[in-house]
Amino acid sequence: MRRSFLFSCKKEKRIWSLFLLIGTLSAQNISFKDMAAEMGLNFVHDHGGTDQKFYVETMGSGCAILDYDDDGDLDIFFLQGAPLPGWKKKTTLRNQLFRNDGDQFTDVTGESGLGDTSYGIGCAAADYDNDGDTDLYVTNFGPDILYRNEGDGTFADASYAAGISNPLWSASAAFFDADNDGWLDLFVTNYVEYSLEKNPWCGDQRKDQRAYCDPDVFMGISDVFYHNNGDGTFSDMSEKSNVMKGKGKGLGVIPADFDNDGDMDVYVANDKVMNNLFINDGTGIFKEDALFAGVGFNENGQAEAGMGVDFADYNRDGWLDLFVTNFSGESNTLYRNDKNGFLTDVTFAAGLGQPSLEVLGFGTNFVDLDLDGWEDIFVANGHVIDNIELFNPDYTHAQRKQVFMNRGDGTFIDKTSEIGGALQEPQVGRGAAFGDIDNDGDIDIVISNNNGQASLLINEGPPKNNWIGLLLEGRLYNLDAIGARVTVTSGGNSQIATVNPSASYLASNDKRLQFGLGSQTVVNEISIQWPGGGVDRIENIEGNRYYLIQPGGKISAIQQ
Repeated sequence: MRRSFLFSCKKEKRIWSLFLLIGTLSAQNISFKDMAAEMGLNFVHDHGGTDQKFYVETMGSGCAILDYDDDGDLDIFFLQGAPLPGWKKKTTLRNQLFRNDGDQFTDVTGESGLGDTSYGIGCAAADYDNDGDTDLYVTNFGPDILYRNEGDGTFADASYAAGISNPLWSASAAFFDADNDGWLDLFVTNYVEYSLEKNPWCGDQRKDQRAYCDPDVFMGISDVFYHNNGDGTFSDMSEKSNVMKGKGKGLGVIPADFDNDGDMDVYVANDKVMNNLFINDGTGIFKEDALFAGVGFNENGQAEAGMGVDFADYNRDGWLDLFVTNFSGESNTLYRNDKNGFLTDVTFAAGLGQPSLEVLGFGTNFVDLDLDGWEDIFVANGHVIDNIELFNPDYTHAQRKQVFMNRGDGTFIDKTSEIGGALQEPQVGRGAAFGDIDNDGDIDIVISNNNGQASLLINEGPPKNNWIGLLLEGRLYNLDAIGARVTVTSGGNSQIATVNPSASYLASNDKRLQFGLGSQTVVNEISIQWPGGGVDRIENIEGNRYYLIQPGGKISAIQQ
């Protein structure tokens, strides 16, 4: 029986009205403070550029939130640029790992083995070898790197041994189990054909003003799909899986079971060409179907400059919806899942169109910021042209972030100005990762800003609403439980979420699931559909704490 918006008694209607009220007003209880400097997160991104406007400088770099040492605290990994021709600073540019020591971060790059000096772009974090610790895949402007976590605080470059070889300009990456065999496969988006030796002059010749080129100048390239062989190696299945047929200009990627058939499909946000939606047949063979599914273009039939992506059930009807960030002058795009294999662009009807026209979105996430049980939306913004005011005075390079609060009726409202604080500080936002850094129950945000200091936005103060956090752990296989579908029912209302650290832009997020409970303090039922089969139901769980759940319905509270 469908229960998303229809309720059978007066009591449930009163609960619905309360959730609507909370969804409209609770932004007053949200406060973000940038704690990067205070907590020792002293990462500064440098794109390595000069006045030659190398196109790679514009994309920025990503970041990951992960517990690499398995101590219960979320650590942070940043990708760094590299010197480009003409760069003369006396600084060593390398990727950096910061260990979370509670109220401070410690730079452990040197001892970790992650301080590579290649031109870093994005990353994905997951346990690909099922040994109980989190590994890393790094995308580069140049050969990618697969790092195996050795379990002792160090990482080893396993690229060659694992059969990974992607020398192209790659962007976002995602680990997921495409064929439900218990081993995490890997999807990598590749961007465009570009070399430093062939750097075209773009801009306004009449004014002798150079600018970064448009992506239309460059040819797109196919993405890559690696199948996990279960022995520490991968096989390049890009052609056999049909992924190579979706040639585009890939930036954001997210796997998700959008059609509720038990396997994970893959959406790729392409830059100014049709997006891709790879439909999985359950064996890791895909059919590209974006056009017929309604997500290849916006509602006007136009290709947009897709960057950040996320899937979530924003209207609580049991089906995953899609959000994509785009270029200034375009709106970001919200696609509502129609539950029949088709998604509809409802951006402007949902109130998300007009507020996003003047900014350029990158990192993003559906995230219940106020823990009222409805997924809100966060967007990190920043233009790609550093001298954009010379060409269009309506835009700026550094831009504010945006928060859109879910009203619970299918619409959102921009509450950025009301929340204020660190959201209003103009920065050139790129990769954004989401997770509960301080383990207090609400979501914090890490942002890698292009050519600038990273941001650590801590959601201040104790949560004003109730919540429950879940860490799922598989047995023997797919230990991260990526792809598990969880339904939480509390107070007559149900929410769904999927374990999936991949989303946003060039980033990897906390793999724990967070559910806002509003005024409810007890979860009536947790239902878990495990990857590959098996369902567990757990009843009457106390809220406001984290739990570890394993197959068989085994649940235990996590001491923070």
